[in-house]
Amino acid sequence: MKRARSTWRHLRTVLLVTACSACVPDSAPRDRALDAYLRIVDAEDARPEDGPHLDVLLQSAAAGDRFIRASAIRALGRLENPDFAPVIRDALAEPSRDVRLEAAYALAQAHNVDDGTPAFEPLRDRLEIETDPAVRSELGRSIGRLRLSAEHQAERVELLLTLTRDGDGDAPTETLVGALLGIEAIARASGADIPARSRLARRMRELASYNGDFFLSEESVRVRKLALTVLGQSGLMDTPTLQRALRDAAHLVPAAALRYLSQIPMTSRPETLRRAVTNESLPAVIEAFRYIASSPRTEQTCRFLLAGARVTPPESPRPVPEPIRVMAIDGLSEPCADLESQRTVLREVVESLDDRAVQWQAPAHALLSLARLFPTDAGDYVSGHADHANPFVRAYAARAAALLGDREGLLTLAGDQSDNVRTAAIEGLFALDGHAADGVLLLQLDRDDPQLLLTAARMLEGTNRVDAASRLLEAFERISEARRETWRDARAALLARLTEVGGPAQSERLIPYLTDYDEQIATAVAGALRRWNGRPYTPTPLALPRQPIPNREEMRAMDGARVVLHMEGGARIEIALEPFISTTNTYRFWRLAREGYFDGLTFHRWAPNFVIQGGSPGANEYQGDGPYTRDEVGRAVHWRGTVGISTRGHDTGDGQIFVNLVDNVRLDHTYTIVGSVVEGMEAVDGVLEGAVIERAEVVPGS
Repeated sequence: MKRARSTWRHLRTVLLVTACSACVPDSAPRDRALDAYLRIVDAEDARPEDGPHLDVLLQSAAAGDRFIRASAIRALGRLENPDFAPVIRDALAEPSRDVRLEAAYALAQAHNVDDGTPAFEPLRDRLEIETDPAVRSELGRSIGRLRLSAEHQAERVELLLTLTRDGDGDAPTETLVGALLGIEAIARASGADIPARSRLARRMRELASYNGDFFLSEESVRVRKLALTVLGQSGLMDTPTLQRALRDAAHLVPAAALRYLSQIPMTSRPETLRRAVTNESLPAVIEAFRYIASSPRTEQTCRFLLAGARVTPPESPRPVPEPIRVMAIDGLSEPCADLESQRTVLREVVESLDDRAVQWQAPAHALLSLARLFPTDAGDYVSGHADHANPFVRAYAARAAALLGDREGLLTLAGDQSDNVRTAAIEGLFALDGHAADGVLLLQLDRDDPQLLLTAARMLEGTNRVDAASRLLEAFERISEARRETWRDARAALLARLTEVGGPAQSERLIPYLTDYDEQIATAVAGALRRWNGRPYTPTPLALPRQPIPNREEMRAMDGARVVLHMEGGARIEIALEPFISTTNTYRFWRLAREGYFDGLTFHRWAPNFVIQGGSPGANEYQGDGPYTRDEVGRAVHWRGTVGISTRGHDTGDGQIFVNLVDNVRLDHTYTIVGSVVEGMEAVDGVLEGAVIERAEVVPGS
């Protein structure tokens, strides 16, 4: 994030001109610069293919101010249209370093969804003459991410391996990071088929011990993590490299290596695993338990699982971190040799649940493990969990009831006040009874939660209920009145089912949706009508007005501002914003935080050593703020602690956020970053599913 942030120093210098005691500087230059930038933001958000908005971007790409030129080049890349690549390509030769940085990234982004071969040659040619370490870094990263034919693969790997060198030594650390990001992208796509495997293995093993200027500097640590990741993705991890990484003082390096524990010989794994579960790094221990959960049960792994499931394991003075407990409990869903100890531990954890507990996750997960292995025991607890005040607990009770075949319990939970509980219940009922549960599924169509509606509509595929078409159409019409772009998935599922079970009798009521605000829905309506009536229909969608972009004052207010998430239990997560990197998405996050939108919401998703995700009014993937925001990807990398915008496809941001728990560079080029956690990562590491955001506070910049 530091590199990306430095790109905007020029504009910020202009914007931060302040009055002195003896004079008041003219505000016109800073206002003109900000207005020009906001015109670019507005034009980019329109996603133009031609017309006035495209003219703004093309004219700005030739502006006299280097910040404006760089911003316009970045915007052209975000359009992901190869037709604009020539303008971006010309900017690779710009005198301004900032413009060349943006051009190096934007040229690859312009070819993001198609063949990257036309971008390869100009990027390679520029790399041959470029001397700036940061620009060389960005060129290497972009070369690595291109979609190329097999004939260019070997050349590309050799090119990037050469980029890691500077004469007989290592390239500057900044350049190394970019080269490794490019190699990582190739390894992720190629796996064991990556070219130059022997040379690659030697170089990555060297860089897995990289010192740089300072062993624990952020950039040096990133080099080591990326080198280990490339080794693992290419199937080249070996025991000495992994065990050396376990001794690394940077706590995320062992985790990067342990992700590939299964690649070392079986004889080396028990000792390596023993050292891993006692590592000081929480991410490293999480990787160890991930390996345990996916491996056949042995005496050693079962011992680790039983110890991990307890709050304080025997002969240990320290409590087990809650994320590890939950993973261990999940691992106990498969039998160990000592079944009685397994049963005792799971029952103890299940019984620890009470209505006041903030951390309910371990008992809820233990109920599922108990239901899988000891269904008779689990039956003693399902009703208590089903009556719990926390809807997350009741949803787990519904899943347990499904495992136990408890139809009565599932029918009760299918009428729960929480739509997420209803969703879990109908999934269980349908798994047990199939279309015999259609009556219950149709009842869910009276609700407005998009995830519940989507789930019910999908399960109704093949139904023979005569009232299904009318109920589906009523639900579709009702939620369409809200005119919420982010309900597309639920509307599409209802429409797909209506297309299947409906007919000409529903045509009159569906015809108005040929002019729907969502092009995808209008097109699907035309398809349904054509199927029913045997003649073509033309969709003519009428798009909703685009959301307003921030004004001058709002941009100044966002610059330097932080959003503080005050979590239930007292923890604080402080996020520095990036309004000049992802303006429209950062603006919505900042605005929603100011309006109290996030107050009382949850992080509904916890994916160990991946992300936490939250900010949904429905505490699920499918409900967020109404309008979509466009993707604003860029040179910022999804390092640990960065905060991104969740989507369900291109340009479908709905205000939900996620925080990267580790480096997730595979999310680059697809997911927008709006900020980074600057205080409270230890709190982030402790967040589990259902953690409550008591309130969000916006702290102005100094």
